[in-house]
Amino acid sequence: MNCKIGIRGLSNGEHPFSFKVDGSFFEAYESDTVSDADLDVNALITKENGRMTLDLGITGEVTVKCDRCLADLRIPLDVQMPFQVMFSSYADEAEEGASDEVILLDNSSSEIDLSQIIYDYVNLGLPIKKVHPEGECDPEMMERLKDILK
Repeated sequence: MNCKIGIRGLSNGEHPFSFKVDGSFFEAYESDTVSDADLDVNALITKENGRMTLDLGITGEVTVKCDRCLADLRIPLDVQMPFQVMFSSYADEAEEGASDEVILLDNSSSEIDLSQIIYDYVNLGLPIKKVHPEGECDPEMMERLKDILK
């Protein structure tokens, strides 16, 4: 899945980009949390003299395993994240100290790869406890759990 945006040659102003993210994206990361996805990723790059901002929006649904019954559970997701894009000839050394809201690129960079950012923010957007609403878990598994927990 290609989530790269070419930035070399962008004129000043706003530039919208969009991607579709599905289960194959998370398979490439060998994710054991997200098994499938239907996500729309919208990125708006605003370029001004000497700086850029990136507004990233991720909306849709992901499929995870229910923590209680292990059946598939669809979870809606809506993540909005603004970033500053900074260029530096010291990007490799400075990246460790950069905050989450800053994307630090080398001066010679011609593109931004959003793959890792998308992966991280989808996982951060998931609830800590991923369970079906009461009464919607797999009934067969719930019966087995009752037998085990006696």
